[in-house]
Amino acid sequence: MNTAGILAFEDSAQGRKMASISFGGLRLLERGIRTMARAGVRRLLVITPAESNTAIGSVTRKLDLELEFVVWGQQAAMHFSSGEDVLCLLGDHAHHHAALTPFVADGTGADDIVVQITPPSQQLALLVPTIDAQTLQFDDAEIDDAERADTDVSTGAFLLDGGLSPHEVATSGASLTDFLRVRSARKKLRTTPGQSHLWRRVIDRPSARAAKAMLFSQVTKSTSGPISRHLNARLSIPISKALIETGISPHMVTVLFVMSTGLTAAFLMSHPLPYWRLALAGFLWHMAAVLDRCDGEIARVKLCESPFGAWFDTVTDNIAYLCAYAAFLVAVTKLHPDQPLYLYAGISAVMGMLLSLGIMYNYALKTDNGSLQKYLVGYASLPPERKGAIYRTLEKYSFVAKRDFFAFVHFVCAVLNQFELLYLYTVVGLHLLTIGVVISQRKMLAHHHEQDELAAAPVVPVAAAQDGR
Repeated sequence: MNTAGILAFEDSAQGRKMASISFGGLRLLERGIRTMARAGVRRLLVITPAESNTAIGSVTRKLDLELEFVVWGQQAAMHFSSGEDVLCLLGDHAHHHAALTPFVADGTGADDIVVQITPPSQQLALLVPTIDAQTLQFDDAEIDDAERADTDVSTGAFLLDGGLSPHEVATSGASLTDFLRVRSARKKLRTTPGQSHLWRRVIDRPSARAAKAMLFSQVTKSTSGPISRHLNARLSIPISKALIETGISPHMVTVLFVMSTGLTAAFLMSHPLPYWRLALAGFLWHMAAVLDRCDGEIARVKLCESPFGAWFDTVTDNIAYLCAYAAFLVAVTKLHPDQPLYLYAGISAVMGMLLSLGIMYNYALKTDNGSLQKYLVGYASLPPERKGAIYRTLEKYSFVAKRDFFAFVHFVCAVLNQFELLYLYTVVGLHLLTIGVVISQRKMLAHHHEQDELAAAPVVPVAAAQDGR
């Protein structure tokens, strides 16, 4: 369904201030636009007080979104029709798109207005909606701790049928909530639960900081390894919170911090004596893994993730990997010049890594995804009957192939001055990764083709299927 939307800021000096308040690298107005686009809105009417700053950045301008700005009292050119779902958001509420996406996907159904409600997330003045005699009512209330368990509040998100002409709110002389009170009379109304930890009302700097913290609480991906989730995130998120307010782009974070740190670690590793060089190399390699989270965290909070960004991150990461493993080969020839087996094993491991990267890049190109981690995710999604004992073993221990775990082991071994153990771990790990990738590639591609064919197959209505039996 082609969902439309309205983002409305209060017609007051406070509303003008809220449109311009910035946190997490974006003004609230632009964040609302990007959030609604991510939730599935394709036509958006933004209503602001007069003289509001409605400038938007290049990322927002490039969204697949028809966008119109009007001030209160100005008639909108954009109109909504009956049967069209319209997502309406109060401008001073910040949402994570993960809470709005299912709300939009569910649609209005047979109802005219759907109000998303949750337990209160803050001790601020929040809207408490009630449906009384087929009319939607709102009360402003500041919920104390004793009332939190028994009270549901509006998240500031409403889904309307376009037949209610919500585009007329700008010229109605009423606020969005007052407009809903009037238009809801004798209509089909319902409330639906949302997620209380995925929205915040923003009225001042403290509440803006709370909204920023809410957004950063969602940056860790479900596919992240245990070291990344439980250790690296504790370091990367505070760094990302500081960097995001400087306006630095995720790509610049990758180049200035991640890649430079990884290459410096590789240089130090190529000359592992004296001890401090090896220890510093291990520390920097682990910090590169920590900082590697930052570019993704900033992109997710600023809602500027892109296929190019995924590929850029992947390519730069692999350049650092190859430099690090080349540094291992240089180092081992200096430490063990009379034992060529060390060198031959390292060369074999690097060749295996190149083979693995070729297979995973081929899979990424065919699946149109720039993250090589998707290979591990896709592998985990294979049906159980297609996984033999070797497959199940590799899947169980696949976390050791992720950068967070690899880098942490490097750090520990380097600090303990165990270069040979570190070298053995790397060589064995790369060979096992190669084996896993090589034996899984055919099944991975076959499974992907099956999923594509299933997605492209026409949907047969249940009634028609029953008639055909």
